[in-house]
Amino acid sequence: MQWRTALTQVANLSGWDLQDRHESTFIQEIVEEISSSCFVANVREVSERFGLATLQEQIISEILLEKNVNIWDVHRGISFIRHRLRNKKVFVILDDLDKLEQLEALAGEHEWFGPGSRIIVTTRDEHLMIAHGVNIIYKAKDLNEEEALKLFSLKAFKRNRYPAEEYVELSKKIVEYASGLPLALVVLGSFLCGRSVNEWRSALKRLEDIPNKEIFDVLKISYDGLEEIEKKIFLDVSCFFNWKKVNRVTEILECCDFYPEIGLRVLIDKSLISVDSSMLLCVHSLLREMARGIVHQESPKEPGNRSRLWIYNDICSVLTNKTGTEAVEVIYQNSSGSKEIYVDADAFSKMNNLRLLKIHDVHPSKGLDVLPNKLRILKWHGYPLKSLPTSFKAEKLLKLNLSHSRIEQLWKGTAHLDKLKIIKLSHSRHLIRTPDFVGVPNLERLILEGCTNLYEVHSSIGDLKRLVFLNLKDCRNLRSLPSTISGWKSLEILLLLGCSKLDKLPENLGDLECLEELDVGQTAITEAPLSIVRLKNLKKLSFRGCKGQMSKPWNWLKCLLPAEVPNSLSFSLPSQLAGLWSLTRLDLSDCNLSDGAIPIDLGLLSALRWLNLSKNDFVSLPESINRLSNLQDLKVEYCQNLRALPELPSNIETLSTNDCSSLATLPSLLGLGTASYREFSHYNCFRLIESLGDNNVVLSLVKDHLCLLGKIRFLLILSMYRQLTENRGNINAATTMMDSFIRTLMNILLKDLPNPPSDSPRLVVDLSGTGIPDWFIHQTTSSSFTIELHQNWFYDYGFLGLAFCASFEVQGNQGQKQRKEVQSLPVPAMFRIKYNFKYDFKFKFYLISDEGNYIIYSKEFTFSKATLAVSNHLWLLLLPFDQYLQKKNWRYVKAYFELEGSGFEFIKCGIRPMYMQDVTFGESMFQGLDPSQLVHLTTQIMPILRSAVQDLETPKSQERHHGNDEAGTSGSGSCDDNAEMRESIDPRVELKGKHVQE
Repeated sequence: MQWRTALTQVANLSGWDLQDRHESTFIQEIVEEISSSCFVANVREVSERFGLATLQEQIISEILLEKNVNIWDVHRGISFIRHRLRNKKVFVILDDLDKLEQLEALAGEHEWFGPGSRIIVTTRDEHLMIAHGVNIIYKAKDLNEEEALKLFSLKAFKRNRYPAEEYVELSKKIVEYASGLPLALVVLGSFLCGRSVNEWRSALKRLEDIPNKEIFDVLKISYDGLEEIEKKIFLDVSCFFNWKKVNRVTEILECCDFYPEIGLRVLIDKSLISVDSSMLLCVHSLLREMARGIVHQESPKEPGNRSRLWIYNDICSVLTNKTGTEAVEVIYQNSSGSKEIYVDADAFSKMNNLRLLKIHDVHPSKGLDVLPNKLRILKWHGYPLKSLPTSFKAEKLLKLNLSHSRIEQLWKGTAHLDKLKIIKLSHSRHLIRTPDFVGVPNLERLILEGCTNLYEVHSSIGDLKRLVFLNLKDCRNLRSLPSTISGWKSLEILLLLGCSKLDKLPENLGDLECLEELDVGQTAITEAPLSIVRLKNLKKLSFRGCKGQMSKPWNWLKCLLPAEVPNSLSFSLPSQLAGLWSLTRLDLSDCNLSDGAIPIDLGLLSALRWLNLSKNDFVSLPESINRLSNLQDLKVEYCQNLRALPELPSNIETLSTNDCSSLATLPSLLGLGTASYREFSHYNCFRLIESLGDNNVVLSLVKDHLCLLGKIRFLLILSMYRQLTENRGNINAATTMMDSFIRTLMNILLKDLPNPPSDSPRLVVDLSGTGIPDWFIHQTTSSSFTIELHQNWFYDYGFLGLAFCASFEVQGNQGQKQRKEVQSLPVPAMFRIKYNFKYDFKFKFYLISDEGNYIIYSKEFTFSKATLAVSNHLWLLLLPFDQYLQKKNWRYVKAYFELEGSGFEFIKCGIRPMYMQDVTFGESMFQGLDPSQLVHLTTQIMPILRSAVQDLETPKSQERHHGNDEAGTSGSGSCDDNAEMRESIDPRVELKGKHVQE
């Protein structure tokens, strides 16, 4: 426990008590065993009632074993403690402090106590300890489910064991309610002790509506100690902003003049709220319940007199009956499970202090006379009126969200809204033009996505120098952007996807020096402005579906006849892309690009990680793609004319060529680096199978990847050799034997692979084909099987891992045929047949350890009927058992395949253990050395080197190493073990299969 850990630390320690952990009993047991000790309980409460001098008397009396100690002044008590205890080794517990003056009066400095003394403090306020200079803080943790159930059982059943059968489920519900808080477990356990099952059920149901008073009162102590503005922040966060981003909540609280930076910090220090690793605000469930109870107590019978409303029935009552008063500050209606509310025009007339309004499906029957002028946040989903009330002076408004509204014009003329930062009118289909933005100088985010009738953007939008985010997606009637966009000096994201009538971007687009993301996909744009290459900070760029306009007007229905199909223009890129140095994602899919359309300097985009060239017309890709050193994901799907791929960039991780029906060859994998994950997908590439044969495709990929695994295993030898040579005094016979061998390999390999990767790369390949190669020496039709591993495999440095090749079938005759027919119809997007992307098929694979407690590898993916041709398909996995997995000592592993979907059938799977003997190295790789000799040296020398390196470790590090092995139950190998392993390295796998459905 943390207190035992604390006892071993330096002189002044403290424990941070998170909401009364009831560790006092345990502390008292420790104190009773130590002489010259004192446990001062309830410092906060006692000091308030009797003063700090009384507590000073207690410390002196208990440590010195003196009676009738009289201290009438705190300063005299400090002097008394300092002089009488400075040479005495003491152990003092100060429990539940809440003010710095208490700590200063009872344990002000180290020098007050003798060497070796221990001072432990428990408090709800972390900042109290920081202010006193305490550097080591132990935060009490919530109990896990098992610990919580044990503590609850101790109080409810007077025994430290599992509850009786009839109380098990009820006990678990109580534990869930307490959420790991010991205080709640102790209180509720004591309350329920000796009661019947029916009484337990009744009590649990009551807890859902009415908090337990004892728990409530204890938790409320911290709340009562807050300043008024801190109480407001706590109630807002607890009632509305739990699990919300800190920065967004801070912004809202800031506009309410709540000074959130310091306010939130105080609440965190007092353990009333916390922030998780994702920067989300978190409030314990019982603290949330307490906060809502505080609000309810403001006016138990009339919700219109409460400061905050969040329950649908309360909101409905207040709005329909017009009982809202000046007390109401926040109305926050959740978006799920509530019905429409019909209100009068003056429903908000009395709520003058309303600062946050979040509602939906609220309909004023006769218009709306007034909205409170103190509103900071107005979020009205489905706002049913054409405009906002003319009386609404939104001078304090920070965020205006009227998504899915019937608004036609936001305001007329110029509105002076200096504090407004966010306007969101998404899917407001009646909006035809934007307002004048001159009076909104601080606007940062403008979201007009789905405003399908919007055709005019006011030219004053160019004056928004603080605009960071502009979303005009699917504004299908928008034809142009104002030429004033050069004024967007702060704009980072510009989204124009689906603006199908937008046919040109302003030439001064390159002036947007802060732009990081530009999406003009599915527009009528035919060429990118030349100035685009000046966007030095651009990271994401998409021209997806930019095919240009048709050559002449036409009737789409006539295109069903081949003679009537018009030709479309191809998209035109600048002749050079140099300048887009920050670009990481580029989407040029479905742009009718042909050979030569991609600039030859594409390879200069050194930051590029993701590239999509799917649905284009080129026969080959530019060789410069190979120079994209950071490219990880390359998509070239549905390129019907593509015949070959260039050499792949060294860091590629995923490659997809699905439905490239003319593709006849694949590039070699030999030049690739050591990425820990590599997945290639070649579904429906039937020309590839015709030209090479499915066996040859699979074996070629296997051969290349095994070569990479072999290089990495050699590199591991080199890394061990380095460790030996750095410790010359300990070099043994192994280094002499290997010296010339190692020197040669170092010259060959180290220039490409300077350090061994932490995990060897695994390869996953999807392709269409029928046959599993005979190289997979063990084959089974069972979808579930066990793989017996040979003895001492985890010491076998010639063992590389396991290879799987599974075959499955898509039956029927509708999926692929229907998809191809739809693709051939050049109809406008708005009339194109759309498929539901909910999957039709699901593929699952799991490889699990022998005890079933460790998932070695899992893979799950889904696709629709339109994705795969009616055919047989293969799934290939080369899974290395790297150095991490070699710390395990599994006797066997279990493999499971599970396929879901009608007509989606598992056929069989081939398995093979991979060894260094399987690696085929090219002669050029080792400059005349015999590869078979290198394989033999690896299996012989690796264990000797391993043993030699372990001999160099200090006893402490050896102990740590063996401890890790024990944790993995693999043990630690000896030279004899290695010798035994070398005598039995033949690849042996025994399959024991059983169908999953059985």
